[in-house]
Amino acid sequence: MKRTIFIVGLFIAGYGYAQVPDTLTLGMCHELAISSYPAAERTGILSSASEIQQKKLNANYLPQVQINGQASYQSDVTRVDVEIPPFYIPPPIDIEVTPTPLNTPVPPNDQYKFTMDVYQVFYDGGITAKQKKVDMAGYEIEKQRVEIELHRLKENINTVFFSIILMQENEKLLEVLLDELNNKLNDVKAAVEYGVALSSDRDVLRAEIIKVEQQMEETTIQKQTFVRILSELISEDLPVAITLEMPENAISSMAIDPARPELQMYDMQKSLLEDSKDLITSTWMPKFSGFGQLGYGNPGLNFLEDKWTPYYIVGARLSWQIWNWNQNKKDKQILGLRQDLVDREKETFDKNLNIALEQHHADMRKYESLIIKDWEVIELRINISQMASSQYDNGVITSSDYVSRLNEEAQAKLNLEVHRVKLAKAKVDYLTTLGIL
Repeated sequence: MKRTIFIVGLFIAGYGYAQVPDTLTLGMCHELAISSYPAAERTGILSSASEIQQKKLNANYLPQVQINGQASYQSDVTRVDVEIPPFYIPPPIDIEVTPTPLNTPVPPNDQYKFTMDVYQVFYDGGITAKQKKVDMAGYEIEKQRVEIELHRLKENINTVFFSIILMQENEKLLEVLLDELNNKLNDVKAAVEYGVALSSDRDVLRAEIIKVEQQMEETTIQKQTFVRILSELISEDLPVAITLEMPENAISSMAIDPARPELQMYDMQKSLLEDSKDLITSTWMPKFSGFGQLGYGNPGLNFLEDKWTPYYIVGARLSWQIWNWNQNKKDKQILGLRQDLVDREKETFDKNLNIALEQHHADMRKYESLIIKDWEVIELRINISQMASSQYDNGVITSSDYVSRLNEEAQAKLNLEVHRVKLAKAKVDYLTTLGIL
């Protein structure tokens, strides 16, 4: 937190607008890039979506109310026809009696009803609780994918950052070489004027100066390109003259457990699949709910009565699917196979990670050894070029010989800086690969 406040303080100064400091560290570049990278905003969006989804699932525990209306016309309705049997009459009396139907009510062909239905879950077998857990795990995995993307962003910044540093060191060495050549050219000009040196010596030095100036221009253009790329990555307008600070990271010989976001995502994926198994188990559990209906219709519950009447119905319902032809078992087997796939992916990632760490270790050992030799070569090259300068002044060697010795010294110094930068990058790459930078 203090580091973040410090960086913000660096960028807010003087005239009330953001200013880029003259010197940037690798850590500053990482933080600036992450804070402005569009993918980083997805974390907040995913958190909001997860919160809304949890509230949505919580509504499963609340009563569900529905208003319904219906109007219908039936081609036929229920009828109850009751015949009255003839009374018993003595035989002598010849009277014919016709059965008379009883006057029973008949429901209307057109029927209407309006109802308000209430449904309340008392126990859903734990489906809602498990679904909330599964959805939460899914959102966490999506957030972890953002962390993986941000980690790759850091790797890209590392490459560009050290490319700029290499250009900076190259510029410094070329400037020193150019100054030395210009000083020697001034001496040669004076010697030519007095007839002590040939004009060809002056031309040799001028040609070498032009060559060095070309190298400086090429280096500057390359640096400008990398600075523009870094500016885009961190969303800051960096000047070409920006100075980047060489990281000084100490690598412990003790083994450090990797903290890569990919490893955490694999664990999250396995946990999600296990939660999905629990959700499948919940679908098999019995469900208990209550319901109620308040209605007004014609006819009402007495369907033989042709008039508008209010009514209500209340009750409870128990449902339990005790057999689904082993569908749950098969679904769990599929999830188990997917867990095995995640394990294989994690093993592959671990293997590649160990290979990359070993490569970084080898690079560090190589550049540490080269740097030791570089110092020895530089010391010898300085002595040789100093001797060549004296020999040239005394007319023992030509200007071309002197320039060759000077270039060899400059190349030795450049090799040292290149190896120093590559050693620092190997250390940073090692820490980044571990996931602790």
